[in-house]
Amino acid sequence: MKHKKEIIVAVLAILALFLLYFGFNYLKGINIFNKTTYYVVKFEKMNGLVAQCPVYVKGYKVGMVDNIVYDFTKPQSFTVEFSVNDDIRLPKGTEVSLVPDGLISGEALELIIPTDSITGWYAKGDTLPSSITPGMLNAVAEAVLSQLSPILSNLDSVVNVLQESLSRKQLQDILDNVDGTMANVNAITRKADRMMDRQLPQLIDTIQLAMNDIHRITENLSEADLKATVARADEAITEVKNLVAAANSEQGTLGKLLKDNSLYNDINHTVNSADSLLIDLKANPKRYVHFSLWGNNDKEKDKKK
Repeated sequence: MKHKKEIIVAVLAILALFLLYFGFNYLKGINIFNKTTYYVVKFEKMNGLVAQCPVYVKGYKVGMVDNIVYDFTKPQSFTVEFSVNDDIRLPKGTEVSLVPDGLISGEALELIIPTDSITGWYAKGDTLPSSITPGMLNAVAEAVLSQLSPILSNLDSVVNVLQESLSRKQLQDILDNVDGTMANVNAITRKADRMMDRQLPQLIDTIQLAMNDIHRITENLSEADLKATVARADEAITEVKNLVAAANSEQGTLGKLLKDNSLYNDINHTVNSADSLLIDLKANPKRYVHFSLWGNNDKEKDKKK
């Protein structure tokens, strides 16, 4: 019993080491109590795959990458050892694909397991076929490059045609013209700057004077006797209304002229009488007019008789 304290310390130390080992592996995603089976796969490149990266089957984590060994003298430079849960058996034809694990979280392994025509099973430590699935950014970059490639080739062809069709002297003339144009643009810009420096203050003063005039006009309008003007306008409108009412009624002279039909009938009768008179005058002019070249001789003869 004299070594009881030493035994307790030793047991506690062993327990602490076990807990440390278990906790460290748990933080890395390794469950030491689960049995696993390891396999091997080879890749030409890693795209950022490291140890402890997950292994998925249809998006479900079933294992992790244990170790990566590289030999750059071989075409498939990287040999990856990974383990999966012991209850998962991989049939022949299973492919290990290097896939992106999200947009920015790194890479992972995806097991593509066939569901038909199973001819056998892989054993522990077997090497599985591999493939690489490009990420979203890589796919976008490849699509953009595939679209830009013909444009760049056409642009290169255009440049070659221009170089062949234009001589060195023509190119130099074009460059000289461009230089002259830029010099003119710079000169115009300087003149515009000087003009703005001289005329902009005057323009601002003119605008300020115009604003002051508008302000004075507004003050004069506000000080004007608008109420009296509106009252006079109301009186004029009232008089016009009274005049219209009198015209519509039959009491006044204007109303009688507009409403009574007797004036119209009298005027119409007078016009008809004048028309009859003109017709009779044209038909019997002698009845109304006596005209003779000898004056009034006939009348004198009648008197003598």
